[in-house]
Amino acid sequence: MEIGYLSLEALAFSDLYPFLISILIGALIGTERERDLLEKKKRGVAGLRTFVLISLFGTLSAHLAAVYGSLFIVVAFASFAIMVAVGYAASATNLGRLDFTSEVAAVVAFALGALCHSPETAMLSIALAILVTAILAIKKTAHRYVEVIREEELLDTLKMGLVALVILPLLPNSPIDPFGVLNPRNIWLMVVLVSLIGYVGYFMIRIFGAEKGLSITGALGGLVSSTAVATTMAAEARAHREVVPSAVFAVTIASCTMFPRILLEVFVVNRDLFVPLLLPMASMTGVGVAMALLLYRKRETIETKVELSDPFRLSPALKFGAFFAFVLLVSKLASIGFGDAGTYAASLVAGLADVDAITLSLATLAKTPQLDETVAVAAITLAAITNTLVKLVITFILGSKEFGLRVAVIFVPMIAAGLVAILLI
Repeated sequence: MEIGYLSLEALAFSDLYPFLISILIGALIGTERERDLLEKKKRGVAGLRTFVLISLFGTLSAHLAAVYGSLFIVVAFASFAIMVAVGYAASATNLGRLDFTSEVAAVVAFALGALCHSPETAMLSIALAILVTAILAIKKTAHRYVEVIREEELLDTLKMGLVALVILPLLPNSPIDPFGVLNPRNIWLMVVLVSLIGYVGYFMIRIFGAEKGLSITGALGGLVSSTAVATTMAAEARAHREVVPSAVFAVTIASCTMFPRILLEVFVVNRDLFVPLLLPMASMTGVGVAMALLLYRKRETIETKVELSDPFRLSPALKFGAFFAFVLLVSKLASIGFGDAGTYAASLVAGLADVDAITLSLATLAKTPQLDETVAVAAITLAAITNTLVKLVITFILGSKEFGLRVAVIFVPMIAAGLVAILLI
């Protein structure tokens, strides 16, 4: 009997658990809705207690549907939706205002309560409840954003979504050339990346100004692709001469971010290679940071008033995509020509397109007797140097001569530091 009693008690708590989660979800959303009503000093039809009951109603409906059939929850939801509609009409008539947000939030709370019934979707319900509450809480910020956004920015946001979320998934994800290197989806992914960095940079400039905006863009973009940042900044420098100093700073920051990223990749794959690689990577990072700080101290000469055109410019991204595809093809042909002539030649060629792939490959290979650690360190450094040279070439080709020369003043010492480190190794 004691065992049966304990089992019954455990079963009762298990049955109660979804309803407890439902109460917390309703309380979370209801607290935000009631706080909003108190802030406006207005009456409302749904507050903290109402939302708790709504969420509980959703959970109870799902529970009863599991016993009496799925049609039960359909009828319950339809009845509740009608009740909400009637309540909204009464609110609009008696209170003299139209606020559909709370009514929609009530329907969402019912659905989240229904999700709590299943253990597989309970955590999803909690996560969605947090997101819903956050969306409700940023009302003022959202309204200010809508007030200041321009029609061109809205249209360009749709274009960005079209490029990233519509075209990209439709492209084939397999090579279309006989050498097996020209993957349309991977190439278009670089187009999306360049466009996205430019898109983010536009709004960073609007929010923080040219100097801080481009610097933030460079730091964030460098975590993903410093080459893409160089392409984007070159386009900005060509279009707006006044942002050249800020664009140079952004490219420098992005390039300096690349070297710690290489160290992190090596640390994850082959920790024995981390310490030997620390000298060349730290040398190039140190020189770049020093030059960036020197530029930062002269920031009073930087003009920050920029006439922004639009956040989405596809032309620079398409040019970079074509350049990326060309480098991939040339790299493959050069690799075939070199054969097994040496790891250094492969690193020089691979660094033209991507430094991460060659870094991971050599770090993995260095764990075997096939590749000496010293050779791997030197080869990875050469790949980083080659990639830095590619970015320098991009600043001249896609940017302006002034922009390219300013970047060269910083990149040449960085490259020299890397070569000296290789000689020391």
